[in-house]
Amino acid sequence: WDVHHGNGTQKVFWNDPRVLFFSVHRFDFGTFYPTGDDGSYTMIGEGLGAGYNINVPWEHGLCGDADYLAVWDHILIPVAKSFNPNIVLISGGFDAAINDPLGGCRITPHGYSIMMKKLMTIAEGKIMMALEGGYNLNSLSKSVLACVEALLEEKSIIETIKEQPFESTWSVICMVRHELSAYWPVLGANLPEKILVGKGKPCIIEIDVSSGSDSDAEINLISEGFGALSEGSGTSCEAYFENAVEGVTLPLSQLKIDKDSEGTLAPSNDTSHKEPSLLPDQIVSNSMMWRSYFSNIDIWYGSYGSNMWKPRFLCYIEGGQVEGMKNPCCGSRDKSLPKAILWKVVSHQLFFGRSSTQTWGKGGVAFLHPKRNNNAQTYMCLYRITLEQFNDVLLQENCAKQEMASPLFDLAALDFVIENKSMPLMAVKGGWYSNVLYLGHEDGIPLLTMTCMPEEIEHFKSGKLPRHAPSKDYVNTLVKGLVEGEQLSEMEALDYVNGANL
Repeated sequence: WDVHHGNGTQKVFWNDPRVLFFSVHRFDFGTFYPTGDDGSYTMIGEGLGAGYNINVPWEHGLCGDADYLAVWDHILIPVAKSFNPNIVLISGGFDAAINDPLGGCRITPHGYSIMMKKLMTIAEGKIMMALEGGYNLNSLSKSVLACVEALLEEKSIIETIKEQPFESTWSVICMVRHELSAYWPVLGANLPEKILVGKGKPCIIEIDVSSGSDSDAEINLISEGFGALSEGSGTSCEAYFENAVEGVTLPLSQLKIDKDSEGTLAPSNDTSHKEPSLLPDQIVSNSMMWRSYFSNIDIWYGSYGSNMWKPRFLCYIEGGQVEGMKNPCCGSRDKSLPKAILWKVVSHQLFFGRSSTQTWGKGGVAFLHPKRNNNAQTYMCLYRITLEQFNDVLLQENCAKQEMASPLFDLAALDFVIENKSMPLMAVKGGWYSNVLYLGHEDGIPLLTMTCMPEEIEHFKSGKLPRHAPSKDYVNTLVKGLVEGEQLSEMEALDYVNGANL
């Protein structure tokens, strides 16, 4: 249960049916250490060992007791009882414990005790636990103590918990069960629909990006659970690469354990063991796993500003610029055209804010009030694109470049925003369009857009943030979108734009 994939043990027993290897670990679509696809749920062994290698790869951080126990109940314990081993060997890394500065997960000591008690029903309770990682001395000691007390059966353990697993956890569990059901019939039955509901909040990772298409903000890199990884603003996404990779793949030689701080990240002056930094092309390679996965998931991106004009929006997909733009867009990795285009009127107020942008020069740009207003009507052009492309559009709205080592908006975020209607993204904190809104489903596909943070509305109203009429070029682009989209005449479109205000 170390937070990292047990890739070495997997390799040793890859073809061996005498050993059932099981690893539950952070995977983050192949971007979490050790990077690559070895920890994927599709890696099930080969030859005689096919089906005896089980990986449960978390899609994000913050997984805790409920998530791990769901895996125990619906994958590990049923398979282990079918396998009927002589002994259970645990790679007892505790870097998935709550408050660990490296793992970013949140198993409590009580959670570890339940996990251990469930394992004691296997192999007549013959268990060996080898202590491995763990970088918060407080949570490490308490978690190990909880496991030892469970092994000694000195205390009664209450096996119920109040928390619910993430919805992404159930998704992973179902994928693992389906992949292995041919080898383990106990996994063949479908899980009851009533348990496939998660209420957890997704992991939010903030990235260091600087000004993008309409956003001139400078954004700091912070990772929840990791503390500040980089201070200062930076000037490009290349700077993000350097800072993010150095922070997230922090060498263990630089991780200082301080009894007073109970396990915090501290820089090391020792450079003799410094690992080489990843190059941008290596980062891109590591990012391909999540991109490939997200390329099969469709969403509607709803545009209410300049992207209502299709040629302007395609700059975010194919790259380039249209008349009136001061700078070109870098485009998305996947340059496939939208699968469909629809128009819709939404009950949210359109207004123009800020005083200048890198893309359009002097003048405001469009924002959508995050709260629904039944008296307001805003035209929105919907583009059916992939979740991968939406991530690239989201980054370009807030940053000059589009390369990402991991997604800004993942499946856990999608689950969260559908349930809560909006999600301020710390991933682009300081960006002008860092708040993702969910506006319902169209043809069974979620409709998403992006706008300002809710608290910025009062700043716009008070004058702390400027409200400014858009530039002529920006207005012309909006009018082209409305006219060519056959929503309004040119005069109606001009009146619509001029009448937009808080």
